[in-house]
Amino acid sequence: MGDATQGGGSADGGRGFEVAGLAYITLYIEDYDEAVAFYTAAFGEPDCKQPVFMGWRMGETWMTVFPSKDGNAPGKNPRNMEFGIRVQTPEQVDVLHARLVELGAKNAWTPEDTEMYDRMRFSCVDDPFGVRIDVYCPLTD
Repeated sequence: MGDATQGGGSADGGRGFEVAGLAYITLYIEDYDEAVAFYTAAFGEPDCKQPVFMGWRMGETWMTVFPSKDGNAPGKNPRNMEFGIRVQTPEQVDVLHARLVELGAKNAWTPEDTEMYDRMRFSCVDDPFGVRIDVYCPLTD
């Protein structure tokens, strides 16, 4: 890790910190019961069931769903929110994309091989609650 007091060429870009990863996606959804049913159908039973939220283990992190009344905009669904799910093989991008569409998500980007930050198999859908879900897998040469 770069020295927090240095600028320029340090690993932290002179910001004083270095991000090691991004984790813990949390969604506050007005249609809570419908959202829990949708995500359960898509990803299986929640790995953590609490009286006030449900959580699904997603690789090294968690996706948590709360009722919107517990968030900063009670009575609303998420707006302009997107997150990505990395799967193990390029073929699984197509499988998960099709599953999400079958469950009621709208196709936003049909699966294809592309290059964004890296070469990848990529797709995305808009779920019934206003969340864009990217599905991707890096492609190797």
